[in-house]
Amino acid sequence: MSTFETPAEFRAAFDTLLAGTQRQLRLYDHDLSLLELDHEPRHAALRALCVAGGGRHIEFLLDDISLVARKHPHLMQLVRDFGHVLEIRQADPDESRPEQAFVLADRHGVLLRADKAAVRGTLHLDGARDAVLLNQDFEGMWQRSPASVSATTLGL
Repeated sequence: MSTFETPAEFRAAFDTLLAGTQRQLRLYDHDLSLLELDHEPRHAALRALCVAGGGRHIEFLLDDISLVARKHPHLMQLVRDFGHVLEIRQADPDESRPEQAFVLADRHGVLLRADKAAVRGTLHLDGARDAVLLNQDFEGMWQRSPASVSATTLGL
């Protein structure tokens, strides 16, 4: 287990988790503002996971999807090119949502922030026990999520 307290340390912990992801990456957060997913090395790692095939999945569940298309154009390109692998949904605003933010990798890696409004948190590269419970929470919220981020513009 390692801890982080700054946005740069948080991104480094995410990069470590992402680098070790083989099949599934799940993220729940308020939005994507802390992650800088369009940063080239991070974008390249996400793209590599998308192109690897073999049933890989990347699922981002956010409380607020309003700025995704405008603030993350490279991520939107991945959604456009790999919509069968990468999906971004909005959490159901009518349901209660956890105060914590988390990223899950392959059912054993856990990046956890106890408070979505704060950066401080922990990285567990072998946190299978915590991952099981968080995956259950994520799956329930994912199934109830009403909206997806679309990579296409309608009406043209």
